[in-house]
Amino acid sequence: MREVYTSRKLPIFKLKKILFYTVGLITFILLIDIISKLINDMDRLTNYGWGYITGKLILFAVSLITFLILYTKVFRKKSN
Repeated sequence: MREVYTSRKLPIFKLKKILFYTVGLITFILLIDIISKLINDMDRLTNYGWGYITGKLILFAVSLITFLILYTKVFRKKSN
């Protein structure tokens, strides 16, 4: 018989996968935003614009590191 998962019984593995894909989506959106700003608005960037891009790059780096850490946690092979 198959057990039906409720929100209280959701396995931690599924939560890690949901978090992994969510962080991956956020990372991808940040990358697209950074690239589009650099391509379309490069000539109009002021000091504040460069600060905005720098902040987005730092956020992208943190998001990418989180994505890679979650990748190793979710998709590593379990050895018994």
